[in-house]
Amino acid sequence: MRGLSRVKALGLVVGTGMTLAVVPMAPAIAGTINNPLTVAGTVRCQAGSAESILITGGGESHGASTGVGGRFSVTFGNPILPSVATAQVRCDIAGKRTYPSTNFTLYRPAGGHVLNVTLMVV
Repeated sequence: MRGLSRVKALGLVVGTGMTLAVVPMAPAIAGTINNPLTVAGTVRCQAGSAESILITGGGESHGASTGVGGRFSVTFGNPILPSVATAQVRCDIAGKRTYPSTNFTLYRPAGGHVLNVTLMVV
C-alpha cells in the first residue's frame, strides 16, 4: 500500500470490512417478510354434503371444516405464487365418506389478501 500510512491502511481495511458485514444482512431481513393469503369461498359436492376441505398449494397445506352452505376459509402464511392448488373435500354420502378433489390456480388477487373461490367436486 504505497503512499498510505499504516493507520490509514488499517482504517480502510476495517471500514471496508464493516461495509461488507452490513450488506449481506439486508437481503436476509427482506426474505423473511410475512405475506399471508387467505383462500375463502364455498365448496359443494356433486352428491352428499361437504364436511371439510384440505387445500395444498404454494408449498403449504391447510385444512378447515366447512360451515353452512359449504363456506370455508384457510390462511396460507407465505405461499409461493402463482401455483396450482389442489382442494380435497370430504363429502359424506348416506353415511359414507368420499374424498374427491379439484384443482384451481392459487394467486394473489389485485388489491387484496383474500382469494375468493367457488369449488365443485365430483
